[in-house]
Amino acid sequence: MPEGAIWVDTDMGFDDLAAICLADGAGRALAGLSTVAGNAPLRQVTANALAARAAFGWDVAIHDGADAPLTQPPITAGYVLGETGMPTAGRSLTPVAGRVEPDPATDAIARFVQNGGRDLLALGPLTNIAHLARTAPAAAGRLRITWMGGSAGPGNHTAAAEFNAAADPEAVAEMLAAGLDLRMVDLETCRQVTVDASDVAPLRALAGGRAALLADLMQGYVDISKTGRMALYDPVAAAALAAPDCVTFSPARIDAELTGTHTRGMTVVEWRARKAAPNAHVSRSADAPRIKELLGAGLAHAARKALP
Repeated sequence: MPEGAIWVDTDMGFDDLAAICLADGAGRALAGLSTVAGNAPLRQVTANALAARAAFGWDVAIHDGADAPLTQPPITAGYVLGETGMPTAGRSLTPVAGRVEPDPATDAIARFVQNGGRDLLALGPLTNIAHLARTAPAAAGRLRITWMGGSAGPGNHTAAAEFNAAADPEAVAEMLAAGLDLRMVDLETCRQVTVDASDVAPLRALAGGRAALLADLMQGYVDISKTGRMALYDPVAAAALAAPDCVTFSPARIDAELTGTHTRGMTVVEWRARKAAPNAHVSRSADAPRIKELLGAGLAHAARKALP
C-alpha cells in the first residue's frame, strides 16, 4: 500500500467521482473503495463505482457495503439525481461487467487499518463506519475520518437535515458514541465553493473521450441547480484531506437528532466547550479558489492519464 494512501467510502455520484479525481490528482493514492446506499440504491452505487474505475483506470479494489441504514427504511437522492445518481448533459458512464471483491466493506476497511492505513474519506451515509465500530472497534478507533455530511446550519434534504446525515442518523450517533476521530465537512462550508458552466469549459477544451465524459457529467451536476451555479460537496471534503490548509476546522460537540418530528437527521453542533465537551472537529471555512484549482487539476489529470 503506498504511503499516504486513503480509503474512500462512497455512494458514488458525480461529486464523489470528482472528489476521488481531486485526491488522486493531489497525490493521495487510493488504497480501496467501499460502497454504501445513499445517492442511489447500493446496486446502482456499486455499478457506478465499477464503471468509474473502468473509465478512469483506478487501480483499486471495490467492496460492497451496507444496502440499507441501521434502522430506518432506505432513502435515496433520486428525487434530485435521478435513478442512476449521476445526471448528465450528454454522455454517461458505460456499464461494465466487473465484479466487486468477495469480502464486505467492513472486513476490507479493517484490513486497511491493520496494514497501516489511517485516513478514510467518507462521502455518503456513515452506515459502513457504524458497522465497523460494532464489529471491529479497535480498527475503527485507529481511523482518521473526514466526512462530507451534516450541517451546522440549515439542511438540504429537509429544512434541518443534510442528506448524508438524514439517510442514516443512527449511524452518525453510533459513530460519535464510539469516540472515533472525526472531521465533519459540513453543508455550510461546502456551499462556500460553487461551480458553473465556466468550470466545465476547461474540460470541453481537452481532447479525448474521458474529458468529454467528465464535461457532460459536470454540466449535469451544475444543472441540478436552476440558478446555473451549484455548490460543491464531496470535493471539498477531499480537499480537506489532500490539502489540509484548504479547510479550517474548530472543535465542537456534535449530536445527531434521532426523534424530532421536524428535525430527525439534524446534526446539532455546539461550538461552546463550556457547554459540552467537543467530540469532533467541524469545518468553518473553505478556500474556494484553491479548492477549485485542485478540482480542475484533478479532473484534467483524470482525463489525460494513461490507463493501466
